[in-house]
Amino acid sequence: MKNSTALKLGQLPKGYLIVGVDAHKKSHVAVVMDENALVLRKVRFANSKSGFEEMLERVRGEASKAGSGGVIFAIEAGSHYWRNLAYFLDRERVPFRLISPYTLKRRREGEDLNRRKNDFRDAEMAAELLRTGKFTESRLLYGLYAEIRAAFGTYRRLRKESTMHINTLKGLLDAVFPEFTEVFKDPCGKTAMAVLLSSPIPHIIAETEASELIESVRANFSGKGLKSKKILGLHAVASSSIGIREGAEAVSEEIALLVERIKLNSEQMKRLVENIARLVDMIPESRHMLSVPGLSYISVAGIIAGLGPISQYKNGRQLVKMAGTNPTQRESAGKSSRHTPMSKHGRADLRWCLWPAVVSLLRYNPDFKSWVENRQNRKAQAHPLHRREVIGAGINRLLRLIFALARKQVYYQLPREQTVTA
Repeated sequence: MKNSTALKLGQLPKGYLIVGVDAHKKSHVAVVMDENALVLRKVRFANSKSGFEEMLERVRGEASKAGSGGVIFAIEAGSHYWRNLAYFLDRERVPFRLISPYTLKRRREGEDLNRRKNDFRDAEMAAELLRTGKFTESRLLYGLYAEIRAAFGTYRRLRKESTMHINTLKGLLDAVFPEFTEVFKDPCGKTAMAVLLSSPIPHIIAETEASELIESVRANFSGKGLKSKKILGLHAVASSSIGIREGAEAVSEEIALLVERIKLNSEQMKRLVENIARLVDMIPESRHMLSVPGLSYISVAGIIAGLGPISQYKNGRQLVKMAGTNPTQRESAGKSSRHTPMSKHGRADLRWCLWPAVVSLLRYNPDFKSWVENRQNRKAQAHPLHRREVIGAGINRLLRLIFALARKQVYYQLPREQTVTA
């Protein structure tokens, strides 16, 4: 049986020159190498269409001079600057493979005792890694898959931004009005934000009449269901607040700005989720994935964005490896650890989406729920899994299930026992 390196080496065309590329913002560098690791040429070219075309012409000229059948590129996939070149090469039908920056760094430092580093050295090392089969098989996304990956990336950034604003708001309230979150458990509720826009300073709230406070809050409130009782409760605790008065006016201005940002972020998120749902409905695999009880549109969008077309995978294990949730063995001197943690060498965005998706499945899907209970409650000699371990195992089970549904083009059905007891 061939190992993965042997299979990768079999993909390299015989007699082709290898072009290692180190990509940057304004210009890239390329090193042309033959099959015997002999460096034939070094090229620096601009990060533009004319620069790409000139580089490709020079590289092809070098291949013609050497009597080579063609060229294959090895691109270091650091940052995002490699993407423009990769799409250009793909349109020109020029083969390329991606090189992991982590692998390149370790290989370079292992070979050079003086730890020298420059752009041409990195490009040369990328070509060397491709020559020895240490590359990443990756395909570029087009059409709906590219759209949904970009949309989900925006969604994730908005979520992070929203979380940052909410945590900052809670931190400011802890200083100026610590009792606020005792009355309003969620400071981002409609009534709570209307109060914060009116005034978050406790001594000002205490000096205002209760009826005037309610009217002031109502002026900043949109929608129905103003919680007057909570406003009165806030008015009652404001007189005994331990909030800091020094600098409270400036803090209140910052709180008002944060509330406006949170509102804007919420509106943008709502519009983006509608767009993501529309894209998900247009993707063929989505209807099979949405048939799994507990999987939402956002979860399906994140999985598709991280994996791309399911048809490009040969088995479910490849999906698990792409997510980086495959168990990793730890063994030395004949001793091995009882636990096998995730490798986390896959896509972090995909794991970020899969973890809450499986938590939802464990809550709403009876099949997954019973599956988890069996692994948590089994005998000690069978190594029962604790909560975090079982979620990781659930992620792998979900990925294998998604592969099976998409490949067979069938819809999910609960086991008969689950259907009867539900």
